[in-house]
Amino acid sequence: MVRPMSIADSPARILVVDDSPESLLAIRAVLTRLDAEVVCAQSGQDALRHLLREDYTMALLDVEMPGMDGFQTAELIRARQRSAAMPILFITGTAQDLSRVMKAYATGATDFLVKPVDPDVLRAKVGALLELQKRGELIHRQERELEERRRAETEARRASELEKQLVAIVGHDVRGPLCAILATAQVQLRQPDLSEPQRRAFERVERSAQRISQIAALLLDYTRARLGQGIPLERTRACLVELARRGVDEFEAVHPDRDVRFYSAGERIEGRWDASRLSQVLSNLLDNAAKYGGGEDPIEVLVEQAQDSAILEVRNGGPPIPWEKLAALFRPFERVRGDDEHAGSSLGLGLFIVHEIVRGHDGSVAVTSSAEDGTRFRVRLPLEIAAAEAEVA
Repeated sequence: MVRPMSIADSPARILVVDDSPESLLAIRAVLTRLDAEVVCAQSGQDALRHLLREDYTMALLDVEMPGMDGFQTAELIRARQRSAAMPILFITGTAQDLSRVMKAYATGATDFLVKPVDPDVLRAKVGALLELQKRGELIHRQERELEERRRAETEARRASELEKQLVAIVGHDVRGPLCAILATAQVQLRQPDLSEPQRRAFERVERSAQRISQIAALLLDYTRARLGQGIPLERTRACLVELARRGVDEFEAVHPDRDVRFYSAGERIEGRWDASRLSQVLSNLLDNAAKYGGGEDPIEVLVEQAQDSAILEVRNGGPPIPWEKLAALFRPFERVRGDDEHAGSSLGLGLFIVHEIVRGHDGSVAVTSSAEDGTRFRVRLPLEIAAAEAEVA
């Protein structure tokens, strides 16, 4: 198996090719002081076999070898794509002349030395070539990383533009006609002379339009959060107890078959919050509890104050959430149980929106789940803003 060369490879790998065992031993001794692994071959054919198995940082080739000489070996090395750019240093025992030098460079030599080679000169030349090769690899890697970064930035810009277009499409092109459909259905439902089949048909239209409107709102909130804008909040003084009681009443009106129990530690827990958004948090948590909790188990809603925080907790029974799902529960498009019968009816954005709304209030949301205690979503909202305003007043 061919192992690709990398700047991370340490030490560098040098292939020394010479038909003389004494020359190989001498060259290996000279190069031992370099941070490099030296591999010896006694023929051109042997050198090519080494190159087929592994890559090398550079090669030292003896020119005068029986059978395949150094020039022929170099030509075959250069013909192979993986070793085409590998530095080659020629070493010859014959007198240097211009024609041999020209032939050496024509076959891809990086440098040319004549025996007997000065050990310090050989070590210096090999060391310099290794350093150049290392710097070249570093530059190529940096170029690749820069190109990958540019590609990632381009893709991120395109995704951002698509998300902005989604906001525009959902916010205007979808919501406009949808509001007209919903208003038309509601006007028709107020007509006294509707037949029963007509009433049922307009009720279906109204329910479907409301469902699409909810999905559009979820997608808008998700896209705003993805774009870094955060979910918009309009803070006003609000009582969490009243807000939660009203949310429970609305949920019970839609789900009369569900047993919802509301507990409050006090009647007034106030802060500067976006009441509409916190109602959305409670609605999403109640919907989640109804969907995944046991049908016979009650849903419990608790509001209390804990030191400088307001607490909103929703608990349901039913099978516990698998522990491996808990960490990803608030990610977009995650569902509580992927194999649940209700999974197909949900976008998997409800808990993500809960997390983003609570985060926008500088709060936190946590979940615990066990067979003994059920599943608890605990929202914590800071009260510092309300306390500061009270002091000013």
